[in-house]
Amino acid sequence: PADSLKYRAAEYLIRYMPYHTSYPAKPYYAYCDALDSLFSSATEGDELLEKTNAIAAGFGRQLKLSYDIRVIGADYLIWNIDYSFGLWRTLNYLRHLRFEEFCEYVLPYKCAEKQPLDTWKRDWRDYGRGELDHIGQIRDYKYNARRAAEAVNFQFQDSVKMRRVKDAKLIEVLRLNTLAKQPYGDCRDRSRFGLLNCRSKGIPVAFDFTPNWPDRSGGHYWNIVLATKRRNVDYEPFRSYPGSYHYTDNGLAKVFRETYAPHPLLLEALEREGSLPASLSYLFMQDVTGEYGRTVDISVPLFRERLRTKYAYLAVFDNSKWVPVDIGRIRRNRASFASVGRDILYLVVGFRDGETVPMSEPFIVDSRGDVSYPRADTTRLGSIRLDRKFPAFTHIYSIRKYLQRGRIQAADNPDFRGAKTVAEFPEWNLLAGETAPSDTLPYRYWRLMSSSEKSTDFAELYFYEKGTGQRITGTLLSSGAAVRNPNYDTPGHISDNDPITYFAVQDSTRWVGFDFGKPVSLETIAYIRRGDGNTICPGDEYELHYWQDGGWKLHDRKKAERIYVDFDSVPLGGLYYVKGISRGEQNRTFLYENGEVVWY
Repeated sequence: PADSLKYRAAEYLIRYMPYHTSYPAKPYYAYCDALDSLFSSATEGDELLEKTNAIAAGFGRQLKLSYDIRVIGADYLIWNIDYSFGLWRTLNYLRHLRFEEFCEYVLPYKCAEKQPLDTWKRDWRDYGRGELDHIGQIRDYKYNARRAAEAVNFQFQDSVKMRRVKDAKLIEVLRLNTLAKQPYGDCRDRSRFGLLNCRSKGIPVAFDFTPNWPDRSGGHYWNIVLATKRRNVDYEPFRSYPGSYHYTDNGLAKVFRETYAPHPLLLEALEREGSLPASLSYLFMQDVTGEYGRTVDISVPLFRERLRTKYAYLAVFDNSKWVPVDIGRIRRNRASFASVGRDILYLVVGFRDGETVPMSEPFIVDSRGDVSYPRADTTRLGSIRLDRKFPAFTHIYSIRKYLQRGRIQAADNPDFRGAKTVAEFPEWNLLAGETAPSDTLPYRYWRLMSSSEKSTDFAELYFYEKGTGQRITGTLLSSGAAVRNPNYDTPGHISDNDPITYFAVQDSTRWVGFDFGKPVSLETIAYIRRGDGNTICPGDEYELHYWQDGGWKLHDRKKAERIYVDFDSVPLGGLYYVKGISRGEQNRTFLYENGEVVWY
């Protein structure tokens, strides 16, 4: 009663407590102890993964969730409030937080859902502090929340090693020292570690995520620190530090921040309709998309025959299906959504019986915030040429020094004495291409070499005969240079019909060639650089779909003969979807404007 702020803090925690759940502490920490023992042993590889999964399966029956409101004690709640206020009033890097921010980023007795109810804030306070206790001597750092997060993040930069493994079946690990040992994990695990580590020191760090990227499959998780100066700073522990590059060039349809308070509209929809889409099933979050880029509020007309519901969901395409990333209200047959990311393709969907149902036409919110609806015109037909089935992203550009130039030589002898250079590949093309040889005389032996002393990587090489235009193959030849790494030093990769594998040619000592058995004249030489495997591959089959009448309509299925594939008599002006049948899961939507593919 003597402290009105503490009373308001108690009200805040109790108001939303009925929605939160926790694992029982004793069996949960026994589970963590078992993992600690295993991760500290000499066990590794498949055996380690098998034993990890066995421990999780064994404890699964003991770890039953309870609603916090039914198990939390008054003494624990009072301790947490008093301890949290002590942090707020004494830590220099918390002095910029308003009371409302304190309630969300310092006060809660948990910072991860299902976290056991214990004194983790005090217990982990001295674990992994790094240089946190030293930076306060410098004025620029003393009150600096970003520097505080950086100090504890660097402490584990080299020691925590988490690798992504598809078959890991862990129950989520929410104990800091166990997470530090955990060998498996993805961006969610790394960011969970960053959150637990910083919050236990009172550092105002949050857990942000996007339910799904707008131009590929899957979502992403990261941390953000409520900075003392300038803007809030996002980062991913062990991948980037607070203030460094972190996906700054990637579009974001929606971004949410995990919070103690539930999302009001999601909670309302759940209580009224009984279920939510899986991608939006986590209640405790708030929309922070506006912190990450330019946004716009939109109102979208819906089909007249729509679901009987008050709620609609904004969805993006994840390479195979539409994934809801936001919730909005329906009024007068229109769905409204706030703070929508720009330059992104969307669809409004309803949710019924566990399935999404289109409620609008697909639309694009462009970089200026304007909305347009691509529609296929069946009275206006044309051709579409594709040289990829998925856009090229930055991981290809990051290895560009290995993707430059290259040359083709031809000779009448297998030793290539007196060989003639008949083609030079351009330096600027990092993906795939084709060129006509400068000499059309017939030669029996042909080889691929680097244009310099540097290594140059190629995934596939194709030869097309003059006159017939047919692709021809020969017997593989190589320089016989020693293998440095079988991933890129195997000559057979150049013609294994796999665009993921590659061979590195270098200077005049490491080359790969072909004996065609007789002199041949070539019309075209095509190549695929080392990349992501999404270049159109000769011999592979592809489907082209376009959107019409509330769904995808198959236009044609074709086998590629070149490093591109042409689809004819296509209704123009529409939204299209290319799907690789022969390989890969990365398929993408696009527009076709002025003879150019525009990916979305």
